[in-house]
Amino acid sequence: MNKPCNIAIAGATGEVGRALLAMLEDAALPIDRLYVLASERSEEQTVMYKSRPLLVDMLSDFDFSLVQFAILALPAEVSLLTAERARDAGCRVIDHSAAFRGDESVPLILDGAAPHLLANDLVACPGAPAALLAPLLGVLDELCGIEVAHVTLLGPVSSAGNAGVHELAGQTGELLNARGIEPTVFPVQIAFNCLPLVGSSATHTVPEDERLLRDELARLLERPLSLAVSLVQVPVFYGLSAMVSVQTEAPVDLASLRNAFALRGVVMTDPESDQGVATPVTDAAGHDEVYMSGLRTLPAPLQGLQFWVTADNVRHGAARHSLFVLKNWIKDFKY
Repeated sequence: MNKPCNIAIAGATGEVGRALLAMLEDAALPIDRLYVLASERSEEQTVMYKSRPLLVDMLSDFDFSLVQFAILALPAEVSLLTAERARDAGCRVIDHSAAFRGDESVPLILDGAAPHLLANDLVACPGAPAALLAPLLGVLDELCGIEVAHVTLLGPVSSAGNAGVHELAGQTGELLNARGIEPTVFPVQIAFNCLPLVGSSATHTVPEDERLLRDELARLLERPLSLAVSLVQVPVFYGLSAMVSVQTEAPVDLASLRNAFALRGVVMTDPESDQGVATPVTDAAGHDEVYMSGLRTLPAPLQGLQFWVTADNVRHGAARHSLFVLKNWIKDFKY
């Protein structure tokens, strides 16, 4: 029996924080005390955990010596300061922001990571796009070798947090009632619309999210990829989706690939079923798995394959990986 421990979730009122609380309920971990933290904007709010309300504590006032483990779901600039406070208090930290993803001294962790990567007192989780793509591209690179990958990512509004979810819900209601809207989170209307994230044509710069995805994939796969990425914000609440086309160095054996993907927990949609395709709304949202459909080889003379894939960007893209780290840290908790 593991010794009970105390845990803090900073950013508990946000999308990732709430998903973590829901997943912790089912995790059967020996938690003695759970602290939920947020900024002053959430003062006197409560969040639900195991059918009871927990009062939110102020992050700025919290004493991290009260806990052994902290999960940070905060903006990057806040995570930098909070992680330092927590580590100075003897706390081990899992960070969900971009603050440490590019720091080679901080392990970048996915579910199933090698044990030696968990030895640090600070680890970072990748963004949802890298968390979705890295395991799949890793399998492809191992079996066939990747020459170049083309990826179109369709991002849900929850990638912008609670504010993104509320903006889509509010705009949808207003527009259905023939009232005007004033975008605040996204630069233009997102309801019933698609927003391409194309960077600046004047300066030839790429979107920051695209640059971060390339860097995170290079770290997770331990090599840079020839990667062409297109990013589109779509009016979906939860579920990150991608259309992926990969040209390979060696011929593709679809049967071997299906088996390799299945071993990584990918759910393959039966093309003969009534639905036939995996979607963010009907499959991914609210679940921890990755769903794939449309797996097929590229037409000659091209050598490679393409597929469609979708997963919940909050549960699979974030909470699942920090829960993996937390379970392993608690298993070794002896003090």
